[in-house]
Amino acid sequence: MRMSVETAINKLAERTTDQHYSSSQAKLQRRDQVVDVYGLEFTRQGDTNNPATFYISTSKDLRYFQRFEFKIIVQAFVMPVGEGGMLPVKLEVDETDWTINGASVSPNPHSHKITPETHTHALAAGISVSDSVFSDFEIWIEGIDITPYLKAQYDGDWITGDGVYPKGADDMDNYDILKIIGFMPSWQQGVILRPGYKKMEIKANGIFNVTIVQYVKYSHGGL
Repeated sequence: MRMSVETAINKLAERTTDQHYSSSQAKLQRRDQVVDVYGLEFTRQGDTNNPATFYISTSKDLRYFQRFEFKIIVQAFVMPVGEGGMLPVKLEVDETDWTINGASVSPNPHSHKITPETHTHALAAGISVSDSVFSDFEIWIEGIDITPYLKAQYDGDWITGDGVYPKGADDMDNYDILKIIGFMPSWQQGVILRPGYKKMEIKANGIFNVTIVQYVKYSHGGL
């Protein structure tokens, strides 16, 4: 069967288009980029009712983690006040059936007031340092308590006071998310390893000043 001139021109045009597209695609190279964050520090303070909160950002086109580790440094609790205070004070004491050195207060009852009732105290510039005193130290990522896994990673040795953790024989020892992730349920793995913005909370009973040192490396990329 002989091909008409019109059909031949149409097929030639289709092949030209296909070749042009193939040539364009061949010039494009899929490139993988690597983000390597090594030893980036963030410091927060917390107490019983207020966790120390950090955020870890990863690219939305993340492919896989090559490293996801961190250290914890607990230091003294710091307040930007040297001495004194500026809080208004108002004090009134009602006394009922009180005794002083065995004698009844007279008249009974009566009250004492500070004059003036509301006043302030001078504030001195400086830094006040108090030891971090806490118990029940916990680490959470995206609402998931990873404390038991991290404890198991170092045979139950855990964070109890000021210092650098984990306390291994090697100064380069870190808490390693990739080593514990396999012991978690699959849904928790998906939450912790997914790309984007991750909320990390450190909780304890008491007051504490904590620094997290991040060691994160991952590949990402696309067309």
